[in-house]
Amino acid sequence: QYGFVVGCQVQPLSVAGYMGRHQTNWQCSKGQDECKAPIWYSLPGGCPAKGIPNAAINPNSVDIDVSKWKTPECIKRMPGGHCKGDEVTGEPTCTYTYEPAGEIFLDELVGIDDYNEFWNTSYTDCEKKKDHGELPHSHVCRHNKEYDPKTDKGVGTDFWNGKLDKEKCSERLDKARALFKKKFPDLPEHLDEPACEFDMYYQGEFDWKINHTGAVKSSWWDDRM
Repeated sequence: QYGFVVGCQVQPLSVAGYMGRHQTNWQCSKGQDECKAPIWYSLPGGCPAKGIPNAAINPNSVDIDVSKWKTPECIKRMPGGHCKGDEVTGEPTCTYTYEPAGEIFLDELVGIDDYNEFWNTSYTDCEKKKDHGELPHSHVCRHNKEYDPKTDKGVGTDFWNGKLDKEKCSERLDKARALFKKKFPDLPEHLDEPACEFDMYYQGEFDWKINHTGAVKSSWWDDRM
């Protein structure tokens, strides 16, 4: 009803022990770790009501086109909140903006030089070395895994060990920040996390009368789906 609002959701520390450097959540008691809980942010793009079907998701594919399932009509009528300019006006279709800052790759962060070897061939290579006498027959070859939730550890890497360990999670975040700073020294290593102050849903709010008083006028009100 009010355009493409930026969303956020506080994540429980029971999922993973990552915390912000500053307060991110006010639904907590002073001093609790939950006050710095991790947050998911949602920046609504074009035609957010339609996306890739679950059956079409292939985690091993590198060329999945999410836009394939979004029709031109849907994108026109639901353009999303990404502003066309640098200034956020607050119009229904201009609720956020951003600029690319660069990227780091998980393989480099974790220390995996060759992911194909790590995931696909390491086990068979190990067995071949046993057959050729390069490794003792008592050696146990294991399939590499970045992380196994049953053991809370990885196989072939220990980077993700201790998903609920707050100190290890902080170390991982610091390593990610350091790698980003190494690659992009002219950019800040860290930006404060915007706080998540949503009160979630109010009872019956979807039945409330639409009120655009004080809002920036937009043709989207007439075109919205």
